[in-house]
Amino acid sequence: MFGKIKDYLRKLYIAVFYRNDTKLLTMPGKKDRDWFIVQGFVGTVFALLTGATYLTGLFNKVNAPEIVIAYLPIIGSVAGVMAIFAGYVMQTIKNRKKFTLILNTILKTLIVFIAWIPLIFPNQYASYIMIAIALIAYALNNFMGIAINSWFVDLIDVKIRGQYMSVRNMIALIAHLLVPIIVSAFIDTSSDQYMAIVIVFTISWIVMWAENYSFYKIYEPPLQPPKKKIKLKDVLIVPLKDRTFMKSIASIAVFYFIWYLSMSFATLYQLNYLGLSYTFISISATLNVILQFVWYPIVGKLVDRHNTDFLLIVSYILYLIQAILWGFTNISSRYVMTILVNIFASMAVPLFSLVVFKAKYDVIPAEDRSLYDGFYTALVALILAVAPAIGNLMKDFIAVNMQPFGVFEVPQFQLIFMLSGILLLGLILFNMKDTVKLFREAKERKTEN
Repeated sequence: MFGKIKDYLRKLYIAVFYRNDTKLLTMPGKKDRDWFIVQGFVGTVFALLTGATYLTGLFNKVNAPEIVIAYLPIIGSVAGVMAIFAGYVMQTIKNRKKFTLILNTILKTLIVFIAWIPLIFPNQYASYIMIAIALIAYALNNFMGIAINSWFVDLIDVKIRGQYMSVRNMIALIAHLLVPIIVSAFIDTSSDQYMAIVIVFTISWIVMWAENYSFYKIYEPPLQPPKKKIKLKDVLIVPLKDRTFMKSIASIAVFYFIWYLSMSFATLYQLNYLGLSYTFISISATLNVILQFVWYPIVGKLVDRHNTDFLLIVSYILYLIQAILWGFTNISSRYVMTILVNIFASMAVPLFSLVVFKAKYDVIPAEDRSLYDGFYTALVALILAVAPAIGNLMKDFIAVNMQPFGVFEVPQFQLIFMLSGILLLGLILFNMKDTVKLFREAKERKTEN
């Protein structure tokens, strides 16, 4: 009887997550791919237990400035500016698995320690100590991420990469479905919310060891050494001279600036100005997760088969719709608009993440992968460090010089959300012009042939 149940659950698992795709199931290396899936799942659990929403709660506890809180959702990316040196450092790494295991243990222990700072240092400097530890931890995380990406790309065949990533991300979505609801309900019903968050962070340290075990079980292919020794100046010069690479990431870089000009304030806006509870934010995000189960298999196949330039524009359109919805989100409409934002985010996030991953590694030379990856991560980090600061200046200016009017009940936030939407529209139109031109040239060549 137990054998039949196990067989039924296995068939159900393959049907739901793999869509009975025989290529994904039969290609060599499935055991390692399965452990990468496990790693993705437990890594996601850790990220959710220590995520921006609960970090915001910790920083609210120590009365951190709003600009500090605004950076929390993107602090991991901001800390990535140090990844510019990844290519230089990675050439000295002979074993990516050992490197990953050491860094994962150190950085995630530091992240967990953040929750304990207000107890150990209960003074006005607590928030600055916390942000310093967070920056160090997430800088290490970016170095580890580049090593994992190199490991992942060497292990997963390019023919199935898009579809496999969709399966891996879908299974990680189960964590998104369950963890925030359980944790948020626990925090909201606790008499001392700070201590509840400390407990959650401490539990995440146990989860870290499960992720370490999954890394340990994955085979590491031989690391391809760089053709020549990387000099310190190469971390900038080599990627900047590569016109194909720079052209492929230019649009993405501009998008990040436009989006995080305002969206770095989204969590702050929800908690401190709209008065939404942790539980409601988590429940509405659950709808996002459920819908991603529908979109990921479709997106995985689209990314493997179709032009990434066009798909990138589609993702920008979906983000444009979100920006407009955020612009109209006020205290009166907060519940409906939050749900609508999550519906469109469920389509935008899978499409953008898979398209960017494929587009980036399609043009990065294999022998200099860490060098280019580090440059890209640092570029995005630099943009994400600057964009919220500019957004904060605009927000404060509007707050001082403009009164609420019409649907704009909190204009300092709603108007900068709208600005992101307007700028996104400009980016879409600019990219559509180039994409249409390339499409026409390809059509003409086909006609001539």
